[in-house]
Amino acid sequence: MLNPPTFDALIVGAGPAGSHTALRLARAGHRVGLLDARSFPRAKPCGEFLSPACLPMLQELELLDPLIDAGAAQVRGMHIASPAHQTQGDYSPLGGYASSHGHGLGVRREVLDTLAVEAAGKHPGIRLLLGWRAEQPLRAEDGRVCGLTARDPEGHSAPLRARFLIAADGLHSRIARELGWSRPASTPPRFAIVARFDEVPERQMAGLHVLGRDYFAACPIDGGSYTANLVVDRAQMRGGQHGLRALFQERLQEAPVLARVLGDRKPSEALLACGPLRSRTRRTTGPGAALVGDACGFVDPMTGEGLYYAMRGAALLAPAVDCALRAPTQEARALRRYVRARRLEFGPRYALARLLQRGLRQPGLPDRVVGMLQRSPRVQALLLGLTGDYLPPSALLRPSVWRAAGQPST
Repeated sequence: MLNPPTFDALIVGAGPAGSHTALRLARAGHRVGLLDARSFPRAKPCGEFLSPACLPMLQELELLDPLIDAGAAQVRGMHIASPAHQTQGDYSPLGGYASSHGHGLGVRREVLDTLAVEAAGKHPGIRLLLGWRAEQPLRAEDGRVCGLTARDPEGHSAPLRARFLIAADGLHSRIARELGWSRPASTPPRFAIVARFDEVPERQMAGLHVLGRDYFAACPIDGGSYTANLVVDRAQMRGGQHGLRALFQERLQEAPVLARVLGDRKPSEALLACGPLRSRTRRTTGPGAALVGDACGFVDPMTGEGLYYAMRGAALLAPAVDCALRAPTQEARALRRYVRARRLEFGPRYALARLLQRGLRQPGLPDRVVGMLQRSPRVQALLLGLTGDYLPPSALLRPSVWRAAGQPST
């Protein structure tokens, strides 16, 4: 048991959104508690793709070199395929916009998370509370959030006081629900089935393989391993591990490009499943509290940007909380800046993701879209820049970007 401490910031969830927020706040001089019900390393269903725009943020927190040392694979572009068409392109500079490293990375999620949690554990300003399960937010008499109750690894409940509470507890956030900030999702439930394959010939391309309504998202990781996610409707999820393997293999036969990459290899580990891949929130901030990462709401981006959303969200939230802690009278204004920055940063990207998801439901449209990308290198380059996260959606309004997209890469 802890004698209930008072943290400046208490963060629930030690994935990338939570651990990165913790590191940023601790570097700013704040006392941070980082709580997670799980221990690390942990298995976590994920596309395991870090877009090029993630790398500068990892470098800023001194996490990039350890990831590279751990064997993270370079990903220099994306292969996009439908049953009738295929195309691919690199993450190339576009009209003054470029990824700082020229590539993304593929890395096992347990490696990514563990390195960040270990870095947090070494920081004197962060107290790790692993194995602690969040229960309910605490509120002061005026309604302000002032911490939460949590159950320690021995099962004892304790109040953890904090000047500010941050929920980074992912899809279907318990904290968002307890605060009354969740709302029903409006899209049909979708699930991801995640498989890893070993000894796959070395590749430097992520892959999006569209099969009508369903799709595979794939990425090389370390040591010749490969991650492939199959996203399907809930109705197809049945039969336990055997049923998942059968469904995965059946759908793989409809993705000939990916099938050739994997050959006759079988998954090297048990398949993992996660979902539903949807969540919505009524709000993301309130007095003494904020949401970050998937806890804010989730739209399946298809193109592997989830980890970017988590890391970029942490980079946007930390300065707002820092301001609120240093100047409490400025908290409301600081949190409004965070909400506005999230809307500007992620709103157009979420809109694109929803557009892509709706397109999957139209018979024949995915084939036509991939065919169009195959015929139009300019549009393909713009899409890769957007999904690589180094080209902001606002750049599409610049003629210079469209001209650059039409030039052959050097």
